[in-house]
Amino acid sequence: MRRTVLALSCSAVLATSAAVALAAPSAGKAPAFNAPVLLTTDKYAGGYEPSVTVDRFNNVYVTAHKQNHTLVVSPDARAATGLRSQSWLWTSKDGKTFSDMPGLTPLQEQNAEFGDEGEVAHDETGHMYFVDTNVTDNSFSRYKATGNGQVVLEHTRPVGPFGEPVDDRPWITAHGDGVVMYIGNQGDKVTYPAGVRGDGDAYGPGRYTVYMSYDHGTTFDPLGVTLNDSGWCRPAADHRKGSKDLYVVCTNDGGANDVQETAGDPGFEKGTLWAYSSHDDGKTWTRSRMGSYDAHDKISTYPSVAIGKDGTLYALYNHSRSVPAVEFGGMPVPQTGDDPVESRLWLYTSTNKGRSWTAKDVTPRKGMIRYSWIDVANDGTVGIAYYFRATRSEDWYVWAATAKPGRPFAAAKVSSARIASKDFGSPLGDFFEIAFGPDNKLNVVWTSLNEDLGAEGLNSDIYYAKQR
Repeated sequence: MRRTVLALSCSAVLATSAAVALAAPSAGKAPAFNAPVLLTTDKYAGGYEPSVTVDRFNNVYVTAHKQNHTLVVSPDARAATGLRSQSWLWTSKDGKTFSDMPGLTPLQEQNAEFGDEGEVAHDETGHMYFVDTNVTDNSFSRYKATGNGQVVLEHTRPVGPFGEPVDDRPWITAHGDGVVMYIGNQGDKVTYPAGVRGDGDAYGPGRYTVYMSYDHGTTFDPLGVTLNDSGWCRPAADHRKGSKDLYVVCTNDGGANDVQETAGDPGFEKGTLWAYSSHDDGKTWTRSRMGSYDAHDKISTYPSVAIGKDGTLYALYNHSRSVPAVEFGGMPVPQTGDDPVESRLWLYTSTNKGRSWTAKDVTPRKGMIRYSWIDVANDGTVGIAYYFRATRSEDWYVWAATAKPGRPFAAAKVSSARIASKDFGSPLGDFFEIAFGPDNKLNVVWTSLNEDLGAEGLNSDIYYAKQR
């Protein structure tokens, strides 16, 4: 009798499993994109690490790091003076034709403010904000859009000022009516103690410090609040009406302070993904654990985060395994360290304002991934993009994928042109970005190596493509 019951139970389980298999969600249609637009049109003046945001009028804004050989002064055929010291900064009303941003006068004098790395964000009142590091501080500019293609410069200044002695890779986000959050990277957890203020485990020594403005960036808290144990970080602002929710997601460098210790050192191997949350526009912060990662990963990079119209938080992290060490004379010899041998994209989700998280492997295809980004459209579509190749014998391409919540991602190449040849262990830069517009179309900007200076990799271009 027991065997009969067991057989019936197994049959029920098999039937249930078959039903679940038949009911498993399938991927939707992969996104298709218009022909890429070359943004770095001055042949020998390239760029890398592009950022993008799209405002409520569907104006597209893109900034990018100028190539290093033209870092101080670059030729810029779009500029009134023909020259540029700021990071690249372009706008487009249609995703086809791009121009430099307007100035307070026709001379576009803000172009003369030296910048190394820039970032853009927008709020709900038509303002676009641009922060651009000069390493010791940041220039700051505010633009106002009143319609599609109708953008003016309202305010610019050459320094923040922000308290850190070093400002490496600035990030900025904004929402509401002029609530602006800038987070700056000191590069270690020791040499900027002034920002270590506040009670609770969100406050303490870390690489990133939060600086808040409540007047459209006219003034900022100059000391900021340092996020405890923060490593590589990325912020996001909730754009829902009346929301005061701000978030920062970070790695933790394995718990190392980046002065005496580095990630992966003995005793500093606990890679933690942290989520910092504020529900009063940055006045107070709490911290929760999103998950863990391998602190030995030599190519550990930024997690990215986006917020849906229902308040759901989506964060994406690329878990990679790097080129392993080889034995030579009984001793391990490290390889280049910039070549992933396998990668997995994990999606972290929170439906309770960052207090707890669920995690899921959403890798569209087995292979090697270098850098990734995430955004969420107004209609709930989740978009991701990543640099990818399936094997080390293949070239690198930029890919994008979309999915409705809970469904598998459907992926496709954004462009048929490679971004780096198989000879390169990694495409150039530390990141690239995507952004949905109010039309629910995905906008992608990326870096592509070229041979303008005689050999691949000595220069690079910035491209943009919009989803059809």
